[in-house]
Amino acid sequence: MTTNKQGSTPHYWYGPEAERERAVAVLEAMRAYGAADAAMQRRSEQAMRMSENDISALRYLLRANERGVNVGPKELADYLGVQSSSITILLDRLEKAGHVRREPSPFDRRALIIVPTVPTDELHKAILGDIREELVEVAASLSDEDADTIVDFIDRLRDAVDHIDSARPATDRAGDRTADRAKH
Repeated sequence: MTTNKQGSTPHYWYGPEAERERAVAVLEAMRAYGAADAAMQRRSEQAMRMSENDISALRYLLRANERGVNVGPKELADYLGVQSSSITILLDRLEKAGHVRREPSPFDRRALIIVPTVPTDELHKAILGDIREELVEVAASLSDEDADTIVDFIDRLRDAVDHIDSARPATDRAGDRTADRAKH
């Protein structure tokens, strides 16, 4: 019998202990990937001289723009979990840097939409292009069945995290976000 990476002997059948070990190994791999992704994010922030919220806002706007979806300040604030005064400051900063522009909404003349500019997309591709393509190559190496399994697993994991987060009082969640941002 062989041993696995953790040095334990695998079970001949999957009892509760083996299932738990497998689950923990999967979650540890997800955390390791999350840490690597966060490190890549920090490098991007440093290279672009932008904050985490700035980059998150731009990514959200670029994805929405690719889908043909208009985004207003309120939707962006909701996505980022910030107040309207904070989103105004963030948008002022991004607009001054030439990454976004505010335009009148085609549906409501009182409302604004936020449009990412072409230089922002080019800047993202310049910084993240090679990395993004390498990640796509890894994902493309999966069989259809494996890809479906992984997507389903991640969707269910995200739902579980959302459920856990929604069960906590809003003041705790806001405090955690503030504390997390203070660390960066």
